[in-house]
Amino acid sequence: MEENDLKRYTVILGSGSGILFQPLDESKTYVLSAKHVFYDKDNTGHETKYTLKHKINLCFFNTQNELKEIEITNGVNYFEHSDADNDSAILILNENLGYNQIFVDEDCIAFNECLLCGYPSKIDDNKNDRYSNHQINRKIDTTNNGYFRLETNFGNLNHEDIIGFSGGGILRLSNGMIHIVGIQSSTTTDYANGQIDVVPISKFLEIVEENKDKLSEMIPQYLSSFEFLKSKVFDFSAGSDEEDIILTKSLLKRKAIEVINSDITPSFIKNHFKDKLLINENDLSNLKDELIYITWLEFLTFLNIVKTKTCTTDELIEVQSIIRLLCKMDETEWLGDNFIKDCLSFNYDDLGDNGTVFIKTKSKPSKIKDYSIPKGAMISSIASIKNSYLKGVPVYDGAGADIFNAESETKEFIFDKYNFIHFEYLKYVMLVENSGDYRHFTRLTENELLIKLKEEYGKVFGI
Repeated sequence: MEENDLKRYTVILGSGSGILFQPLDESKTYVLSAKHVFYDKDNTGHETKYTLKHKINLCFFNTQNELKEIEITNGVNYFEHSDADNDSAILILNENLGYNQIFVDEDCIAFNECLLCGYPSKIDDNKNDRYSNHQINRKIDTTNNGYFRLETNFGNLNHEDIIGFSGGGILRLSNGMIHIVGIQSSTTTDYANGQIDVVPISKFLEIVEENKDKLSEMIPQYLSSFEFLKSKVFDFSAGSDEEDIILTKSLLKRKAIEVINSDITPSFIKNHFKDKLLINENDLSNLKDELIYITWLEFLTFLNIVKTKTCTTDELIEVQSIIRLLCKMDETEWLGDNFIKDCLSFNYDDLGDNGTVFIKTKSKPSKIKDYSIPKGAMISSIASIKNSYLKGVPVYDGAGADIFNAESETKEFIFDKYNFIHFEYLKYVMLVENSGDYRHFTRLTENELLIKLKEEYGKVFGI
């Protein structure tokens, strides 16, 4: 995903703009916009009257001169927030347009990475391409009605510059995905001075909740069920030794079905373990990353094999005192200084001594010996930081805070307390590097294969 992809998700809607969003129901596409875009304003009488339009025109990014007329039926293909003062609305298109790489971001802290995207009326004369965007500089505050007041990088951005942006998205790119923070509502005064008011995306989630009998959730399909990820698990190769483990991989994929049919879902994992999924990452929008839940499906498959049963949600919660699975979704180098500092400053609340921490990163360790770090291991990069710890020398994290502050003086050095294992160890070391140990198994001896897997992975899991 690149910045130009933000344009693809942005449409012209009436005299304003809108954002395309793929809900859980794959037969629909939502257009998220400002409610006032759907209303006609009548100033002819003593009082200004607002009337919901019967029809509205929509144009896509690549056909900006081709009007798609859509009839509006309140409660059928049009829904607005129950709070009459809230400027949010959803229009439903009864087709899947394939815009499924956009995700809700309720926890944005990096507003300076966002863009206001839309089709301002000021450049109506450019008939081929009216699209424009403005960089967000910062969040000023939250208004009394719960809107975000944001400042653009253009201090001279006035009301006339904003017209047409109404309903446009506050979007940002992160880890190859588009995140929507909110929808532009209005300017703060007739002279905006670079400030805009934004309806948070949470208000659109409230519309869905208020109409859950008619509206589909605004979550990716793979968060609703592991079923949508089953074709992506255990997708690794042993190269020339592939035949040695092909039966084992097939068995693992079949055992993954047991997880899919259990009461554990990606949504449960995301919601229950929200603060325990990402190792020292403040950007919770990364919890939408599909790779996290592919990893969890594989992890739960191994866990079921070790326990010789299908784990329930309660049992998964209980086992957190013995093992943890964490993800690091940036490009931090495994065993690099920043990675080690992240491990040291993370909160392993309720994980018992001698516990094992599995960590999934986007890249694999370069050396086989580095996949597993038993507690107390004397690895050079860890040893140097431990030496600072023992001498009382400050060690600073990425935010400039001392990891070993006064509050942590009595705590044990974390690498002397837990075992740390790269998640890919469970596949690339235990299976690929030891593929010869699985060569002799056949379909007739799958029970023996399961027993071996239970024994081998049980040693690593400590169960």
